[in-house]
Amino acid sequence: MFKIEIKHKNTYAEIAQKNPLRWQIMKREKDTLTSQSGLIKCKDFFNDVVAWKNGKHAFNIYQFDNKIEFNRYGVYFLLTEIADRDLFFANLEVLNSRLQADLNTKILFYKTTNKDKVVIHIPNPLWKNTYYISVVSMMIRLCNYAYAYEGWDGFFKEDAPLNTVESSFNDQAKARVKEFGFALPDFAKDCWYFARFGYTSKSGKEIIPSAIHNNGASDWALALLETK
Repeated sequence: MFKIEIKHKNTYAEIAQKNPLRWQIMKREKDTLTSQSGLIKCKDFFNDVVAWKNGKHAFNIYQFDNKIEFNRYGVYFLLTEIADRDLFFANLEVLNSRLQADLNTKILFYKTTNKDKVVIHIPNPLWKNTYYISVVSMMIRLCNYAYAYEGWDGFFKEDAPLNTVESSFNDQAKARVKEFGFALPDFAKDCWYFARFGYTSKSGKEIIPSAIHNNGASDWALALLETK
C-alpha cells in the first residue's frame, strides 16, 4: 500500500454532486503519494488538466490551478467516500474491458487502509482530450453506486444511475458513449477539445478557460452532431 501525505486543504467553487465521491490529485514518488489538490467533487476540473497536458495552457478557474505534475504514465488520485470497495472495483473491471477494447489501456486501482478510500491511476492516453477524461471520470463516478454492471450496456440501462440519479450527460452524450465508447470520428480524434461552432484545438482560436472547462462529453456530442 502507498504512504499517503495530504498537504492541500483547498476548496473550490463547485456545484453540488449527488454522488459523495471526492477526488484528490496526487503525485507519486516511489511508494509515497502526495496531494497536489484539495478534494474535488466536480469532474470538469479534469478538462482543465487536459489543457495543461496538451500545450501547457495554464489557467485558474473556480480557484483550481490546472498546472499539476504528471507522473510518467499518468495521474494518481486518492478517491474518498467509496460506498462499497469490492463493488467499486468490480465495476471498474467492467469499465476497463471497454478501455482495453477501444484504447488498449486501463485504470489501475489499489486498496488503502480505509475501506472508503482507494487509489486509482488514470493513464496518459485518457488525458489526450476532454472527451476521454469526461467519459472515464463519469464512468468512475457511476461505479460508486449500489449498482453492479454486467457489461458496458449496463451503464446505460433505464434503471441505472446514469438515467435515474445523474444529470451530467445529455441524451446525445448517452447515445454516443453507449454506441461508440471511447472511439471518435477521424475528423475529431486528433483534437484535444472539440466544441460547437468550429471551436476546436485545430481552429486556431483563442483558448477560453470556461469553454475548455465545460467541454465534456455532452459538449462533444453536440459538436460532433453539428459537424456531420
